[in-house]
Amino acid sequence: MRSFWKIAVPVSCVAVICGAAITWQIYRAKANELKLAEDARLCRVSAEQGDANAQANLGYMYFHGQGVPQDYGEALRWYRKATDQGCAKAQFNLGSAYFHGQGVPQDYGEALRWYRKAADQGDAMAQDALGLMYYHGEGVPQDRAEAVRRYRKAADQGYAKAQYNLGYMYYYGRGVPQDYAEAVRWYRKAADQGDEYALRALSAELTISRGFVLLVQFLGSIWLLDLFSFNSLVPGKSLRDFRQRLITGTGVLGVFSAGLSLYGYTHYKIRCLNCGFAAFTLFRWLLNAVWIALLVYIMRSGKKSGVQQDGIDSSDAATGSEMG
Repeated sequence: MRSFWKIAVPVSCVAVICGAAITWQIYRAKANELKLAEDARLCRVSAEQGDANAQANLGYMYFHGQGVPQDYGEALRWYRKATDQGCAKAQFNLGSAYFHGQGVPQDYGEALRWYRKAADQGDAMAQDALGLMYYHGEGVPQDRAEAVRRYRKAADQGYAKAQYNLGYMYYYGRGVPQDYAEAVRWYRKAADQGDEYALRALSAELTISRGFVLLVQFLGSIWLLDLFSFNSLVPGKSLRDFRQRLITGTGVLGVFSAGLSLYGYTHYKIRCLNCGFAAFTLFRWLLNAVWIALLVYIMRSGKKSGVQQDGIDSSDAATGSEMG
């Protein structure tokens, strides 16, 4: 009976926690739906009174199905009402619809026209979109220097996507001289705002720049383990002891700690998605702390094991002498 309760109590606790979490998620989703519906209702009131910003927002809601059923036709109707009043946000959104062919036939020329109207009013997203068109030569002759100029205008306004794109141009020397330091600087600006692509780019950059350090760190760990734990002064004993520790599981901690650190560097896009670069820096230092703690543990356990092994060897020798 006691065994039953040992299993039933933790299982019940887990079930209650999971049920509460699921209920909370359902509640939040429903509350969000109600909020979006109310926002759409209020936005429609303002839009029907001629507010250009509200018209653009209502068009966006119809375009993405937020608070209202998704309807490209209705979205474009409200976008056009707002563009007639010179709303840059609506001009960009209408250009995006033409660029992707959503609700209208794909037309790079129309997309370019509306992007330029919005960019002329300083819209950062439109500047970045123009940079993309110039980079790929879509609707315009390919001009990577012009793409860089457009990206920079948007990046200077703090638009994370443009900051990543500008970093990309510097990293690969597209339209500007190749400059890794400048590339990383812009990547970090975008990563601080949680840009997924910038986080991924920094992951690769940190892996490349720190790969040698990781190798030295791992080899240094093996050397320290050999020096302090494996009696390296005895020929052949070091390798045998290391193999034995791998078999028994103690030495696996060293390999695991190396893998853990490497995983942190190369996969923090998964670990720290939507976290700023500062958060990842903290995470990286925590991994290094884990590395050091595991290394110290292995060294200490190796010393103890070595002392015990020496005692056994001495005992065997004494026994042999007596038998002789």
